[in-house]
Amino acid sequence: MAYLPAEERRQRIIEAAIEVIAAEGLARATTRRIAERADAPLGALHYCFRNKEELMQVVAEHGATELRARFDGVDPAEGLEATIRNSIAAMWSWVRANVGLQLALMELGLWRIRRGGDPAAVYAMWNSFGGDLLREKLEKAAAADAVAPTITIDEMVRFINHRYDGLAYEFAASRDEPACERQTELLADAIVLLATAGREATSRRNAGRVASRA
Repeated sequence: MAYLPAEERRQRIIEAAIEVIAAEGLARATTRRIAERADAPLGALHYCFRNKEELMQVVAEHGATELRARFDGVDPAEGLEATIRNSIAAMWSWVRANVGLQLALMELGLWRIRRGGDPAAVYAMWNSFGGDLLREKLEKAAAADAVAPTITIDEMVRFINHRYDGLAYEFAASRDEPACERQTELLADAIVLLATAGREATSRRNAGRVASRA
């Protein structure tokens, strides 16, 4: 077993945890099984992480960091429609490149649900995996357009996040990239239509009021 610097060893353990959880489920992702996948002594795993729960938290943080990087190119200054489409495309690029990580995160989500607790707090865990990013980008885009969307930002965020859970399952099962990408395009079309329906009529009415006051 080759010597690895501590940080490289830690990263390998994180990657091994993702692989084991995605392939075998959280219940079988014991620290011993993860250490074997990482080709590391069990003691090295416990040196890097106090326990399995801490390792699971690091896996979740890793997923959130990866997703945030995908949103770096989404510019709300382009307006609401472009931001909706670009945000959905960013999430799809993340799922496509990290389907194993996405499955691992969904396993962690189910584990958190089964542990119970305040439902609002349990549901809030999704904020780190698209919720907060989407909300921030869409709020700024709506402000840039200076016209309120016809459905709320929260409704858009929930709609998109819920669809992406299903998309991750579909892509993991089928690996049919063109079909899944088409689903993201249809999702973007649907959200844009829901968010902008009637905005032109509203704009015309507002313009008429301004003209009449003038």
